[in-house]
Amino acid sequence: MPHPMLFCATALMMAAVPLAGAFAAPKALDPAPVVETTLGKLEGRPSKGVYAFLGIHYGADTGGKNRFLPPVKPAAWSGVKVADRMGDRCAQPSINMPPEMASVLSFSDLPTSEDCLVLNVWTPQVKTGTKRPVMVWLHGGGFFLGSGGDKYYEGSNLARGQDVVVVTLNHRLNVFGYLYLGPEAGPAYADSNLAGMLDLIAALEWVRDNIDRFGGDPGNVTIFGQSGGGSKVSTLLAMPAAKGLFHKAIIESGAAVKVGAIADAQATRDRLLKDLGVTPGDVAALQAIPTDTLMRAGAKAGLLAYMPAVNGKSLPTHPFDPTASPLAAGIPIVVGYTKDEATNMVLSDPTWPAMTDADLEKRVSGIVGPKEAANTIGLYRAKAPNDKPMHLWTSIMTDSMFAASSITLAERKYAQGAGPVYMYRIDWESPVLGGKLRAPHAVELPFVFDNVDVSAGLVGAGANQDKMAQLMSATFAAFARTGDPSIKGQPKWPAYDPSKRQTFIYDTPARVVADPDAKLRAFWQARNAQPVGESPIKEVMGGKSFN
Repeated sequence: MPHPMLFCATALMMAAVPLAGAFAAPKALDPAPVVETTLGKLEGRPSKGVYAFLGIHYGADTGGKNRFLPPVKPAAWSGVKVADRMGDRCAQPSINMPPEMASVLSFSDLPTSEDCLVLNVWTPQVKTGTKRPVMVWLHGGGFFLGSGGDKYYEGSNLARGQDVVVVTLNHRLNVFGYLYLGPEAGPAYADSNLAGMLDLIAALEWVRDNIDRFGGDPGNVTIFGQSGGGSKVSTLLAMPAAKGLFHKAIIESGAAVKVGAIADAQATRDRLLKDLGVTPGDVAALQAIPTDTLMRAGAKAGLLAYMPAVNGKSLPTHPFDPTASPLAAGIPIVVGYTKDEATNMVLSDPTWPAMTDADLEKRVSGIVGPKEAANTIGLYRAKAPNDKPMHLWTSIMTDSMFAASSITLAERKYAQGAGPVYMYRIDWESPVLGGKLRAPHAVELPFVFDNVDVSAGLVGAGANQDKMAQLMSATFAAFARTGDPSIKGQPKWPAYDPSKRQTFIYDTPARVVADPDAKLRAFWQARNAQPVGESPIKEVMGGKSFN
């Protein structure tokens, strides 16, 4: 079936977008720029050649009587608020990482609280008539942890290098953002299982109402996110209240074809209430529990227990199952994954490097069953005959969990026939830890934000890393600007078509490959191995412990 390309064939600009650093930054920055928002005046600060406005409240405190309810706007203020510090992270457990993992990954150590509905804005210039593309980042960490304040996400370099406005944000997580309270709680709490997603919608409403005052174009907003952030992007594509608040979407290593089910959400609720000694429907008792106590009790359920669930109204369908949500029609999408997602996931497993063939067969049996294990391993050995069991295992995990769902999402978006979808895979391999991570989960974060200078533990440093940062930040910004990620000096990036399956390979040099690893793709599709309800929310921190 020919792809109609209804949305973009004639409307999208095809002009080449230069690489990072080609846009001119303001020559002289105001040391204390002031912007008047709908609620009051904010004073920002210069940051690496652009302006930063940090810790802006888009929602009121979510604690106490506001707990589990949809977000509400914060109160207006008089005078000028100084916006020079990031706000609190939303309530979440602390993480104990093994030393090797801690050397690779870094997370914000800002305080946590329930007064956490904040966002940050980086912009090349304010008080001008220029309307720049707006890129709104949704952080990873599943629906369980993380924040928009991690060092990888600092937006100055991306804003300056690509002449875009960058927004990062925090939203409710885990038990506070995704606890299903059920009909016993009454209609006011009907969306308690989607509170964190409603926070994201409130943040996008703030962007719609205010971003033009920061030099951004509210009519050209791209949402993008990695891992759990990619799953949030996927979910927003199926939420009626988000319609019109964004115009393009990038899903990195987090293609959520399906999300959760109410039955599972209720089972999680029942276990938590039993543990706390609270009767279903007694919301007042839950709201009176101290933040830390409730967070610790909720964390016992694990990473995958808290996520959005289809409820027929605020989230009427799964994002891309059995077909793409009609709400995604007309929205250009970029979706992709890394070649070796799972290496970061097993980095905390001390037995991984020493895996034997017998270990490999046992683990693969857990995915495909004992009858198919040998055949599956054989397919991967044929592709990479020199790989040890440790890397055969992570390749199998990566394809079954991440590649399969990303390709399915791309196929179903294509079948919708309204707005293009672009597919990528990251093959660039990090040299850290002797190269054993290869192209791991999250490897692109320093490149997308052009923050290699603070990310040596994850990607190393040097000319090769700088080239990847130029390539990824420019292609992502090109897509945000025009809906087409192609840039000058790089291979033309064609839209995805299941008859050709052309995929942009991020590497040095970059290339376009038709149906990469076709036999492996066909194998997983034949098994219908699509992640259900957990997309790649099995974060890089698999096996983590909480304090």
